[in-house]
Amino acid sequence: MTVVAKVEPSSAADKARRRRQLARSLQGQAILFWQRQSLPKRIGLASLAAVAVLAGVTLLVALVSPTAIRLPGREPFKLGMEPVTDSFGLGEGVRWVHADDKLFDFRFVSPTRAVAVLHYQASNIARDEVNLSLNGVSLGWVPPDTAQTAERELEQILPPSLLRRNANNQLLFDNALNPPGRDPWRIWNLRLEIIPVPEATPEQLILSAREAAKAGARFYELKDVGAENLFKAWREYRAAWITLEALDDKPELYEDVRERIAQISTELDHRCSQLMMQFQRAVQFRSRRDAVATLEDVRRRFPTAEHRCHNLAQEKAYEHEL
Repeated sequence: MTVVAKVEPSSAADKARRRRQLARSLQGQAILFWQRQSLPKRIGLASLAAVAVLAGVTLLVALVSPTAIRLPGREPFKLGMEPVTDSFGLGEGVRWVHADDKLFDFRFVSPTRAVAVLHYQASNIARDEVNLSLNGVSLGWVPPDTAQTAERELEQILPPSLLRRNANNQLLFDNALNPPGRDPWRIWNLRLEIIPVPEATPEQLILSAREAAKAGARFYELKDVGAENLFKAWREYRAAWITLEALDDKPELYEDVRERIAQISTELDHRCSQLMMQFQRAVQFRSRRDAVATLEDVRRRFPTAEHRCHNLAQEKAYEHEL
C-alpha cells in the first residue's frame, strides 16, 4: 500500500518568514527582486545583463591585447614628448584621413633659450609634395621616399626665432598636390624633443661645434671597433648641428654637419632594422635566449633614448616579457 503525504499549502506567515530570511543577504535580496518582476521584465533584465557581460569581455580583451580590437577614439591634435603613433594623411593604412593637410598644436615651455626638434616618420611622399611650416613660416619640404623609408626617422629643427615661448605653437603638414589631386601620403610616430641652446658668442658656438664634429669623425672611424661608436658619432655630429642652430648666420660647417648626420642616420636606421628582424626571428622560433641577446645588442648600440631604436627595444622587451 502506497502512502502519499499531503503537502499543505504554505501559509502567509511562512512566506513572510522566508522573505525576511532572504532579505538578510545581498544574494537573497536579488532573489526577492527577481521574484517580484513580471515575465516581460525578467526577459528585459536578462537581456541587459547579457549585453553588460559582453561589453565587459570586449573591454577586457581590448586591454589585454590593444591590437586585437581597435576601439574608436579621438584624433590626436597635440604634440608632446610622448610619441603620437597614429598615422595621418591619405591612403591605405592611414588611421586619420587628411587629404590636404594636418595641423598640430604644442606648447613650448623652456626657462632658457632652446630649440625644439620634431621627430617623425613619413612615407608615400614625392619630392616637393608635403610642406612643413611652423606658426605660418615654411620650414621646407618633407624628404621624399628612399629605400629606407620604412625604417628611417626624420628630424626637423624648430628654430628658436620662430617658437613662441610659454605659448601655443602650430605645426602644419600641407600636401601641395591635394587638392586637386588625391595622392597618398602618410606621417606617423611624431614627438617633440626640447634641447637647451648654449648661451655663448657666435665665435664660441662655432668653436664648440667644430670640437663636436671632430669627435664625431673620430668615433665614425672606429665604428667597426666598438658596437656603440656609430651611435656616438651620430650623437656628436648632432650636438654640433644643434649648437649651430643657435646662430642666425650659418657657417659652412653647418651644411657639412647636416650631410654627415644624414649619412650616419641612414646607417643607424638600417642597423636598427636588421636587429629588429633578428629579434622577430628569435621570437618566431621561440628562442628566448636569442631574443634577449638581440635586445641587449640593441641597447649596446643605442644606449640612450636619443635614437628611437633604444625605445623600440624597451617596447619589445615589455611586449614579450623579456
